[in-house]
Amino acid sequence: MRRTILAMLTIAFGFLYSCTNTNSTESTHSFAGTFITENGVRFELRADSTTLITFSDSVKYEGTWKSCKAEDHLEYANIEFGGYQEYYYLKDEKLYRSEREMRHDALGTKVKYQE
Repeated sequence: MRRTILAMLTIAFGFLYSCTNTNSTESTHSFAGTFITENGVRFELRADSTTLITFSDSVKYEGTWKSCKAEDHLEYANIEFGGYQEYYYLKDEKLYRSEREMRHDALGTKVKYQE
């Protein structure tokens, strides 16, 4: 029982650690930039890890984003919305609503980066 709890804590710590920006080069990761979803939602991921999300009805939301690298070398970005840091997942020019959808490439919304 004690080993199980220790293992769970180790896994949780490892996941949290993988999503932290430990140096300034990560804040300029390739995820930074401006893209638009198929539905017309505009995301601006700034190099300072802040975001501006503009919906098609012109409602705007400011938040944060972070670059993550999982233990299996999967690289993606988490984008905050409504106070939830892991609301959006961005990987390979697709936006997902959960890590599971992202890992299985299911229900992703294509995005197009602006030049």
